[in-house]
Amino acid sequence: MRRSRKPLSVVRRIEGSNPSPSAHSLVVRAAALAVAAVVAVLIAAPAADAHVRTSRSAVDFRVRVFPLREAARGVLTARVYESDLALALTVADRSAVVLVLGYLGEPAIRVDHAGVAVNEGSPTAAGMGLLKGAPRAAGAPVWQRRSSGRSIVWHDNRVRGLPAGVDRGRWSVPLIVNGRRTQLAGAIRRVHAPAAWPWFVLGLPFVGAVALLFLLARQHVRTAAVAFGPLASVGLLVSAAGFALDTYSSEGKWVEAANELIFVLVGVLLVLRGSPDTRAIAGGALGLLALAVGLSKIPVLLHGIVLSALSAEVARTVVVLTICCGGAATAAGLGVFANLLEMGPESL
Repeated sequence: MRRSRKPLSVVRRIEGSNPSPSAHSLVVRAAALAVAAVVAVLIAAPAADAHVRTSRSAVDFRVRVFPLREAARGVLTARVYESDLALALTVADRSAVVLVLGYLGEPAIRVDHAGVAVNEGSPTAAGMGLLKGAPRAAGAPVWQRRSSGRSIVWHDNRVRGLPAGVDRGRWSVPLIVNGRRTQLAGAIRRVHAPAAWPWFVLGLPFVGAVALLFLLARQHVRTAAVAFGPLASVGLLVSAAGFALDTYSSEGKWVEAANELIFVLVGVLLVLRGSPDTRAIAGGALGLLALAVGLSKIPVLLHGIVLSALSAEVARTVVVLTICCGGAATAAGLGVFANLLEMGPESL
């Protein structure tokens, strides 16, 4: 007497599923899609631009610039970018001459009517990477023209993060504006990440649902994969859009978001048009993609400031839900796939 098949094969007969051998090919393609999607998203993004644009999703420090003193008021503007604490200086008065002094008090940067120049003999300019070529020996300033504009952005060690255990600090950068000594000054404070326990609580229902699914309701594993996969994809795309549309977003984030959109569209097409097994595997593949990308955004839970067009709370919630839905879809999809492998191609 022929032995009965495993529960999932019973479900196949109940559902009236009788996929042709081409369904096996689609299943294999769907599994390959999962691997390709994860690999492509993780390696395709180019390196982030320096200064303003960054591939980071979250940071720790909020920086502000104090009101300018009289000598600089109306002559220049300054800001510090939260993405990497780069300092930006723009001279609005075309008749003004502004010198940024280096760490040793030497003239390092000059902005005047001709544009921006750096002192070839400044150790500070050399250390900041602003010079083209080897630095000169210290002495009278020799100005190397950097641009014809009147703005410059650079990383200054006087504007940097705080040591561990310190939550607030001040910074200053000395200037000479039209022969008068003044300074840029400001404050920096650490923004702590929120408590982690709410995110664990948010994930518990998904863990419980998956556990019950495999223990008590294995006949619904396919349905779970098909449901959780596209749902995870929605969270993935919302999260990707938030990071890509942020002020500090790099080209890498844009490319990553475009890749994710393409793979999601292909996966959703398989979910809509495939056989029952193919739809389940495609749902699992979408979940795996969402899980991998969501885990790469874990820093939003570990840092206080989220670099997203969404609010910090919304961005964090979307990332957590994407991880949870992605994990549930991946588990369900792997369950279906493992069952198919165990039964062998002849079961198709």
